[in-house]
Amino acid sequence: MQSKKIKRLILFMLLFSLTAIPLYGCSSNNSEQAAEKSEFKDGKFNPPVTINYVREVGNEIKFRDGETINDNVHTRWAKDELGIIINHPWTTPGGSDQFSQKIRLSLSANEELPDVMMVNGTLLTDLVDSGKFLSIDEAIDQFASDRLKALYKQFPESFYSAMKDGKRYGLPVFSGGNGSDPVMWIRQDWLDKLQMKAPTTLAELEQLMDAFVNKDPDGNNKKDTVALAIGSSIASWIADSSFLWGALGSHGLPFRWYENSEGKLQYGSIVPETKAALGKLKEWTDKGYVDKDFMINDSGKAAERFTAGNEGIIFGPAWMVGWPNPDVLKNVPSAVLKPYPIVSGPNGEIGRTGEGLTVGYFVFNKNFKHMDAFFRYLDALYGFQYGDEKYFKNGWYEGYDFVIKPDGSVSYDDKDIPGGKLDPSKYALTRNAPDIPFKAYDTMKKLSDGLEPITVFEKQLATSVNVDREAATITTDQNKYRIADMFTGSPTTTMKSKKQFLDKMEQEVIAKIVLGKSPLDDFDKFVEEWKSGGGDDITNEVNEWYKSIKK
Repeated sequence: MQSKKIKRLILFMLLFSLTAIPLYGCSSNNSEQAAEKSEFKDGKFNPPVTINYVREVGNEIKFRDGETINDNVHTRWAKDELGIIINHPWTTPGGSDQFSQKIRLSLSANEELPDVMMVNGTLLTDLVDSGKFLSIDEAIDQFASDRLKALYKQFPESFYSAMKDGKRYGLPVFSGGNGSDPVMWIRQDWLDKLQMKAPTTLAELEQLMDAFVNKDPDGNNKKDTVALAIGSSIASWIADSSFLWGALGSHGLPFRWYENSEGKLQYGSIVPETKAALGKLKEWTDKGYVDKDFMINDSGKAAERFTAGNEGIIFGPAWMVGWPNPDVLKNVPSAVLKPYPIVSGPNGEIGRTGEGLTVGYFVFNKNFKHMDAFFRYLDALYGFQYGDEKYFKNGWYEGYDFVIKPDGSVSYDDKDIPGGKLDPSKYALTRNAPDIPFKAYDTMKKLSDGLEPITVFEKQLATSVNVDREAATITTDQNKYRIADMFTGSPTTTMKSKKQFLDKMEQEVIAKIVLGKSPLDDFDKFVEEWKSGGGDDITNEVNEWYKSIKK
C-alpha cells in the first residue's frame, strides 16, 4: 500500500515537472492561444498580450524605490495604455559576456528561446543562421506604421547586418547617426595665453601642437604638456585620430571598408594614405606632440589621461560636456574647452569617422505570435521623436524626467524632481529613447539658429546639459565628411577563418611603425602579406555581398 502511494507521488511529480518546468519554454505557444483571443480595441489589446524579453541590466539603470525591471513606470504604462505585458524571464548584469553565453547555451541545448531579444555582432549572425527566428519582411509590411516604414525605407542599409538570402531577420535599433562623431576640442585657455587662433588646416594644427608642447601653455615653467590626446584605436568614439586620414585624402580608414572610384569596396588599411598617416603619427610621436605610450592605451584610457589637464587637444563627440570635460575642470578649474570643426588637409580634404546607423537588432522567435503588438509598442515609443503627444506630452513620465510645477509649468531640472531625475527610457525594450539617425543634432542646430522648441523632443534638447549645442551644430555641418564602414554584412567565409590573424598582423605593423620599431616601408610588405594571406579572398567575398545588396 505504501509502495503504491509512493508510485502515485512519483507519477504526480513527473507529471508536474513536465508541465511546470517548460512554462517559460511554452510561453510562445501560450502567446499563440492569447493571440487568437486578444483584440486590439480602443487603443489597447484585450485581454493583454505578453512579450517575453531578455536583456542586460547594467548599473546605469536606476529605479525608484520598490521598482524592478518587471514592475516599473514603463511596464505599467505598456500594460495600462497598450494592453501589453512586458515580462523579463531573466536578465544578466551589464558589461559582461553572460548574456550572449546564456543565449548560446540555450541555443546549443535546443531550449526554447525568448520571444524577443536585442542582439548584435556574431550572436546576431548565429541566431539568424539557427533557423529559429522569424524573417520579418511580412511583419513590417503588415504591422509597421507608416512612419516606421518610411524610416526603414530611408535607411535600407541598416538591415544589411541582419539579412540572409535576401530576407530581413533583424529589426534595426537605430543610433543617433552622428551622435559620437568627433569634433576638435581645444583648451581655449591655452590658445588665449599663447595668443593663437584655432587651426583650420592640418599645417596650422601642427603649428599649434608645436606651441602647446614647447611654449609652456599652462604657465608652470615646465616642459610637461602634450598637444594631442589620441588612443590606439584610430577611428574611435573618443581620442580619435581619423581626422588625419581624412586630411590626407583617404576615403577609408583602417579596419574599415569604403567604396572606391570603381564602385567596389576597398579595405582602408592597405591604401597609400594609410602609409602616409602612419608616417605622420611617427613624426608626431618623435616630436612629443602625442603621448609616447598612446599605442598601448585604448581610447578610454586616453580620455582619462586627457582629464589630468596637461593635454591641449582631443577629437571627440559633442557629448564630451558630460564626460570627460568636467573632470578636466576638476583638475584645472581655470580650464576652458571649446569645440571647433575638423581641420582640412593640403588639398582641402576633410574626413572623420562616422558611427554606424545601428546599436543592435531585435530578433523574434519563430513561435512569437504578437508582431502586431510589438510594432504598436514600438510606434508608441517613437511618438516621442515625432512630436506625437498622445502618450508623451511633456516627457517620458512625470516624477522621473520632468515635473509639473504648481504654476502649471513643466520643469526638466534635476533639483525640481523629487528624488532626482531618472531616465525611464532605459526600461524600454529599446534600452534608450528610440533614435532617428541624425535628427537630434540636426534639431540642436535648428535650436541654435533660433528654432522655438514646441515638441517635447525639442524642449528636452533645448534644456539638455549632456550635449554641447555648438559642438552638435559643428557635427551636423560636417556630416558630409563622415567616413563610415560600408561593409555591414555578416562575416564572410574567409573572415571567419583568417580575419583574426590578419587583424593581429595589422595591429602589430601599425604599432611598430609608429613607435619606430619598424621602418615605414614595412607597410608595403604588410600590404602584400595581407592580400596573399586571405585579404584578396575577403575582398572578393565582401564585393560579392556588396553586389547582392545593391540589386
